[in-house]
Amino acid sequence: MSARRISHPLALLGAAVVCTLLIGLGVWQLQRAEEKQAWFDSYAARVKEAPIQITGGLLGPDRSNFAAEVRGRFDGEGQFLWDNRTHRGQPGFHVITPFVIAPGETRILVDRGWIPLSGSRENLPNPEIPAGQKTVRGRLFEPLPGFTLEARPPEYDSTLRQNLDLSAFADSAPYTVQPYVLRLAADHPDGFVRVWPVPDQTAVRRHEAYAVQWFGMAVVFLAVVGAMWRREIKARRRPARNETHE
Repeated sequence: MSARRISHPLALLGAAVVCTLLIGLGVWQLQRAEEKQAWFDSYAARVKEAPIQITGGLLGPDRSNFAAEVRGRFDGEGQFLWDNRTHRGQPGFHVITPFVIAPGETRILVDRGWIPLSGSRENLPNPEIPAGQKTVRGRLFEPLPGFTLEARPPEYDSTLRQNLDLSAFADSAPYTVQPYVLRLAADHPDGFVRVWPVPDQTAVRRHEAYAVQWFGMAVVFLAVVGAMWRREIKARRRPARNETHE
């Protein structure tokens, strides 16, 4: 801006773009804070409720964060590894195993937790699938489709998936799939490392603080532009006054 007059149209356009960007980032942080607050409220409201008893009938909407219980058996087919999951900075996978709901053939995907990447990806781990009738407990989770570079969704029998895309899995599976994933309870014996995300208001406050920072930067930026504009106006008036005195 120093190379041009601040009142130059291009300078004003650049200032408007920067200010809009700063304000937009602040608004985005406030939206993130609202999302985290909604998640916290939902979790807090449901954490003490009795577990949902999952049957073959498909669960309705708005069941995320509910505790749930289901009886049946783990399926010997269809298990896959959810790629690019980390734990304490170490790369690995989440083990996702279909669970056959008794009675019937409807499945629900169970996230059994995290396992490390050991050695080469050419030799992927093959976690054992628990046998026999079981009652498993956990909390329902509705995953959102993630970014992917895959040209098309993986086949049903793919052992490695970049995203936990329930719709893609259900479209390729030869059976009905519940529209939620069950995150296996931390004390259940048939899982691996399980440190499930629990919402707290610290994240809400952090996003609000970020929003204040972005809005503050916008105010400072406008103040600097305004000061430069006032200085330019004074500089224009000064020669005119000198001519009057002469």
